[in-house]
Amino acid sequence: MRACREGEVKLIGAPMEDTLSFKPGARFGPSKIRQILPFLEYTTQFGNAAIPCDLGDVDLLQGMPLENLARIEALLRKAGPPWVMIGGEHTATLAALRALRPKTYIHIDAHMDTRDEWPPKQKISHATFVRRAVEELGIYVIYIAVRAYDDEERAFAEEMGFPVVDGNRRISRRQVLDALSTATRPAYISLDVDVMDPAEMPAVGTPEAGGLTYRELEGVFVDALLVARPLAVDLMEFSPPNDVSDIGATRVARLLLTAAKIFGPR
Repeated sequence: MRACREGEVKLIGAPMEDTLSFKPGARFGPSKIRQILPFLEYTTQFGNAAIPCDLGDVDLLQGMPLENLARIEALLRKAGPPWVMIGGEHTATLAALRALRPKTYIHIDAHMDTRDEWPPKQKISHATFVRRAVEELGIYVIYIAVRAYDDEERAFAEEMGFPVVDGNRRISRRQVLDALSTATRPAYISLDVDVMDPAEMPAVGTPEAGGLTYRELEGVFVDALLVARPLAVDLMEFSPPNDVSDIGATRVARLLLTAAKIFGPR
């Protein structure tokens, strides 16, 4: 593993899987992406992209979410942006937000992840980390394409004045751009791949009917990257054991390379 140069785009794996509530397997996401990258073409909308400098995976302890969050945060602080972090469960994004302390957090996901507790009595999990980030860091959240949430979460977003682009209806580019226009830099983007329809992305732990096509998501992701100009991004909840013929893996890899191309020189 070579040393990354200052300002170079870094690939970081966060194989955390401590609080998932449905299908296991996200901890294998980073290794699967590394396995297939050498066999893919790297042509994105913006031309050919190089594989980012790879810092490997954070060394984690299975079943210890608080310790694992601390370990991920420490590595991210040491690495510095820009990075593309591959998960792993979505809770790991809390470590990224703690490391960077952005003003705006852009959450592209089927779920809001803003419950106060989930499961009951559990304050930090893949379904609660956004609320913890708001409480701890005072960040402004933009929700894009969410389509599975409870009344508590929707009420919280409304109370806080956070824009919600609801994925239960066909969304337009104008809706996405209007929401993104409220962002203040520095920003951070997290993309949970379950925002896609399960028919297009079966490789997730918590599939929800409906959702974006890959091409729709790619457009949303590129707009978010170009408008918000985030310090770094992550791609979360990719679950290889739930993949079919590497459908999900190839899509995550292309999203990774697109982000790396936009972060890097063009």
